[in-house]
Amino acid sequence: MKHPALDHYIHDGPTAFRLQLTGVMSGEGVGRLEQVWKTASSLFGGRRPILDITFVTSVDDRGRALLVEWLRAGGHIVANSGASRVLVETIMGAPAPEYEPIPRQRLPFRLCFLRWAASLPFLIVAFLLALPANAANLKPETVSAWNNYVDQAQADLQRRIQPGGCFLWTMENADRAERVHAGEIVVAPAPGPDPKNVPGGLIHHWVGAIFIPNRTIEQLVNVTRNYDRYKDYYQPSVIESRTVASGDANDEFSMRIMNKALFLKVALDADYRVTYVRVDENKIYSISRTTRLQEIDGYGGAREHVIPEGEGLGYIWKLVSIARMEQRDGGVYLELEGIALSREIPLAARFLADPIVRRVSRNSMLVSLRETREALHEDTGLEPRRVSIPYEAGRVGAFLSK
Repeated sequence: MKHPALDHYIHDGPTAFRLQLTGVMSGEGVGRLEQVWKTASSLFGGRRPILDITFVTSVDDRGRALLVEWLRAGGHIVANSGASRVLVETIMGAPAPEYEPIPRQRLPFRLCFLRWAASLPFLIVAFLLALPANAANLKPETVSAWNNYVDQAQADLQRRIQPGGCFLWTMENADRAERVHAGEIVVAPAPGPDPKNVPGGLIHHWVGAIFIPNRTIEQLVNVTRNYDRYKDYYQPSVIESRTVASGDANDEFSMRIMNKALFLKVALDADYRVTYVRVDENKIYSISRTTRLQEIDGYGGAREHVIPEGEGLGYIWKLVSIARMEQRDGGVYLELEGIALSREIPLAARFLADPIVRRVSRNSMLVSLRETREALHEDTGLEPRRVSIPYEAGRVGAFLSK
């Protein structure tokens, strides 16, 4: 008689998070289980992690090694059957503890997800489990579609700086302008589908706006061009940052970024090129794009290494950001457009992933704007230098070119 394959069930309580296993703990199932546990444990905060192996029928060497790792990390093992208790006792060298069962119906993970679909942690877990864990490659047709989309963004910026154009997205809507001026950070997806499907990938495009009273455009630009301090302004997401080159209008800098909540401690190493243009005395825009973006595998460990560009998990392939700044109404308005290219999501998983991607994108924009405002307030003690950005009214240069 064949042993049943490894399956898992999730129980989420106010003080504990329990993962119950059934079947054979072996082979590839152990690898998938390890990914599930790491994902879930990073999302459920200080709740007690419990692994229930009562209904596990057998464990291979890989499974034993994983149990040992969990025990050393402070995890609790539940074994309420004879066979499972023998297994745990041989690993622990002590009697296995018993726990009272959680008084809930035991449902497979997918049904549990539907039951708790309103819970963000479950949404993120479901999203990550739905994505393939294997590496992906950035394809030429994906890059071509990305370049075409970025060209459209450049054309939109061209329209905004023309005479009669509306420079700020904020001012296109009276209600939005009122909310932003009142101190609210307003964030929304760009018009059209979100994310945008392209061959082999997805394009994520969000816009956010903030008003900072009693500050000048020179003070704001001094903060946004202080790349060496990005690791202070935007921690903990920005691990390292440094200026590579700086001129009147063109800068280059590098950053290492990490997002533990969504990307399971996948770090990114990137170089950026930024161009600043002064439209008139009170308006400045900048365009930033990655000239190199690589994933770092095993960040912080002995085997840490940088993966070749265009390879890896593909959560982010390329980034472009457009910032518009205008001094008016007793302060300065800052708008950010963030555009990112990622790998595509399997069609069967999109109904789970789309709302998660939207929420994460929105939150990332909110955090960036809020931290920029805080950095501007922190640096007001510094005497702002005059911003020597050349005028280029009426024309957007080819700053987003490939």
